[in-house]
Amino acid sequence: MLFDRLTSEEAAAALAAGPVALLPLGAVENHGDHLPLGTDNDLAWGVARAAETRIDGALVLPAMPYGQAWSTAGFAGTLSLSVETLTGVLVDLGVSLRRQGVEVLAIVNGHMGNLDAMKLAARRLHDEHDLTVLTLTYPGTSAVQAEVLEAERWHGTYFHADEMETSLMLHLAPDQVRMERARPNYPERPPTFDVTPTPWDRISDTPVIGDPCVATGAKGAAIVDAAVDAIAALVAHARLDREARRAGGTEPSGDAA
Repeated sequence: MLFDRLTSEEAAAALAAGPVALLPLGAVENHGDHLPLGTDNDLAWGVARAAETRIDGALVLPAMPYGQAWSTAGFAGTLSLSVETLTGVLVDLGVSLRRQGVEVLAIVNGHMGNLDAMKLAARRLHDEHDLTVLTLTYPGTSAVQAEVLEAERWHGTYFHADEMETSLMLHLAPDQVRMERARPNYPERPPTFDVTPTPWDRISDTPVIGDPCVATGAKGAAIVDAAVDAIAALVAHARLDREARRAGGTEPSGDAA
């Protein structure tokens, strides 16, 4: 169910069932010449909608379209929130949901820069409001990535407008991809890249890192399928944990916020 498309009566009924809320979280960020600024939003939304079909009673919240994009702030089109602001927004949304009966909030994330804020928000919501928060950035996809992706990775952790992200877009939002403009880019990485903040515009004239030219929709579909399998399993586990706590008398009753 799309949360913002419900009437007040429908929302009350859905919330009374103690649903899982899915929050697509993205960013507005430069993705080179072949992908749009809203790539991370398209991907987070697409994965969340796919996961919805596997989770009973899931409520899909409106996508949060802004994230923490410090690394690419020097490129045209990037809009960035501070970690503090993004953390605060996620906490506020979580508190609102918890007050209305939501016990599990699954943040379906499409942007690596959001990881710190998600972790901080999840901890606060756990400690202060007894809300279970799952922070989900393509979980369970390491094996399929190794199997289907062909190009050399620029970095072991980061991916951006490369084969993987372009493949995901070719699967979830193919009409937004301009493959004729795709170009590989492997800038030299300074030795201190992983140990000190390094704006990407200092090392490259484009935020593309890797080779998007070998991307395909089939590769993207395989990665999304694995992510959705993992998300459904993780949500099911979180629900069972809440039920076990309730059965054992350790689940707070009433408004935990």
